[in-house]
Amino acid sequence: MPVPTMPLHEFDEAQERMPASLAGRTQRLRACATRAPMCACCGVARRLLWLCFAAVRHGDEQIAAMLAGEAEHYAETGGHHPNCPYPPPRPARTVRRPAQGRVPGWSGAAGRPLVAATDASWKRGTCGLGYVADDGRWGMRGWTFGPQDPTGPSRVLVSELRAVGLLLDRVGDGPELTLLVDSLTALRFLRAWRRGDTGLLPDGYDLRPRRCGPPSLVRLAARVAGRPNLRFAHVKGHSGHPLNETADSLASIARRNATDPFDFTARAEGLVDAFLRAWHDTADTADTADTGLAA
Repeated sequence: MPVPTMPLHEFDEAQERMPASLAGRTQRLRACATRAPMCACCGVARRLLWLCFAAVRHGDEQIAAMLAGEAEHYAETGGHHPNCPYPPPRPARTVRRPAQGRVPGWSGAAGRPLVAATDASWKRGTCGLGYVADDGRWGMRGWTFGPQDPTGPSRVLVSELRAVGLLLDRVGDGPELTLLVDSLTALRFLRAWRRGDTGLLPDGYDLRPRRCGPPSLVRLAARVAGRPNLRFAHVKGHSGHPLNETADSLASIARRNATDPFDFTARAEGLVDAFLRAWHDTADTADTADTGLAA
């Protein structure tokens, strides 16, 4: 037998009587209770909500909590009518731990600074970061953006900058480093931080402290400002530059792996080794000015 929808005023009055521990949970079922007459799944949840509200009126919060849990279960896992207004559950944010490695045989040339490239790949709410250094070190990380992600509207820019942070976490503050970046906007922020303007951050970036401390870009800005042996250079993306192409490929692999995990290690190491061969062949036969490393 169909369960009639609950009038809005009746639902709101019942909500006013709900204890704080349950009010938020039952409020999320408002559409299910008041706007889904055609959905059998919401009908079951609605009947349970009626009983939940009745239990609260009679002072039995323990039974009310049990009934609210059953209503949530039907609403969130049941097969809803195609036109049901009840919103589907929000996707959880998926974060893959950074993957990193080092291809042997590339220790870097004596007397030359370490050269590295970073890049980011962003598509349909999923991001990948990648980096490679000419001494054989590489790394990547991917995740999906959840509803509470603090990145803000400048997601591509923030991702490009986070890729730089991922690299610096790996190489540390020791060696002289020339970093190749294909985003002119990201390069503008990095050079501003290098000059000490650490208050410059992307529009809309959430500055509230995270569980691990200050936001990642706040920490990155301070780190860049305090690293005197760090240089930045622009390299045109997708122009065939070996290090940039490597970072771009690693970022794409990380992005795909965030939603569809696969064994990427052999592929990542193979492309890093191939591109580093091309890079070192170029570096050994050309002057620094010919490699696009002018600051």
